Amino acid sequence: MDAEYARGTAYASRIVHGAFQVGLASALIGMHLPGRHVLLANVSARFPAPLYFPCTVRVRGEITSWQAETHAGQIKISVVEQSRQVPTAEIVISFTLHEPGRPSATLAPAAAPRLPEAAGGSDRKVVLLTGAGGGLGSELAASLAQQFDVLAATRQPLPDHLLALPGLREWRIDLAEASLDREAFAAILGDRRLFGIVHAAWPGAPLGGLLQAQNDVVERQILFGATTTIRLARLLFESAGPEGGRFVAISSIVASQKPVITLSAYSLGKAAMEGAVKLLAPELARRNITINAVCPSLIPTGMNKHKGEQQRKIEASRIPLGRLCEPRDIGSLVDYLLSPEAGFISGQIIGLSGGQL
Repeated sequence: MDAEYARGTAYASRIVHGAFQVGLASALIGMHLPGRHVLLANVSARFPAPLYFPCTVRVRGEITSWQAETHAGQIKISVVEQSRQVPTAEIVISFTLHEPGRPSATLAPAAAPRLPEAAGGSDRKVVLLTGAGGGLGSELAASLAQQFDVLAATRQPLPDHLLALPGLREWRIDLAEASLDREAFAAILGDRRLFGIVHAAWPGAPLGGLLQAQNDVVERQILFGATTTIRLARLLFESAGPEGGRFVAISSIVASQKPVITLSAYSLGKAAMEGAVKLLAPELARRNITINAVCPSLIPTGMNKHKGEQQRKIEASRIPLGRLCEPRDIGSLVDYLLSPEAGFISGQIIGLSGGQL
């Protein structure tokens, strides 16, 4: 828990105490599932991976047994770190209800999107940036807002320094769950047209091979890579103006170019995205819309922010240019692909490998 002490351990930075994660599970059963009439009877917990601080987690519960006669049951709860989609706690809780009735879940209402306003002059084009709350997404948001009006799609609140940018408006949405309805999006745009999409969102990077991975984990990666990319492309196709538009998908060098077995589901999902990019290119061309994928090697942000200095140096030593890929490298390529000069580039999978074969 002490930052200075943690730097000298194998963890390299602070981690969240397991008891806090059990507390999150307790809050889930007491407030949502089964609800306010629950009494905790027994707790069993294991922690398969460290949970680094600060972080965002998703706490999910499933009632695995229920006896109506005694109003007793058991719930299995998982705590998953969102940036890497790594389970950090698996907790089984036995419970009873002190009032008769069936367990019920309370779902929080979805956050309403904030309407974008024309900023910096009416000649500025509108770009939708997904994953704006992530490490790379935040960097791209700041860069894009210098020349575009950015609709920043994010699952979590953006930091104040991004919200203060005059060319940026926040849109709270979970792309994995939302329908991306065209009429609802048209209401957000108002009388504006959508020029571009920079798709940087991703539902984490689960560790492990495919044989050991849960089916829903693999399906989530593939569906997000292919289906979400297609849905966003439809949105741009229907919302672009007569001058056409641009779609830039942020993939990874570990997708189709250099897949990694310890990130198999992630590599497979990103490869599905790249396949969608190639197949969408001729269809989008009918509206003068280009689509390309940018595939950076390891960058020291986002899901890689907890890698230690030694590990970063090892990674950099494998790159002929002698350094890691930086967000500015990705931002510069994205800026070019959004520019008029890139109007004939489409359907390409562009690696940022620093000279790696």
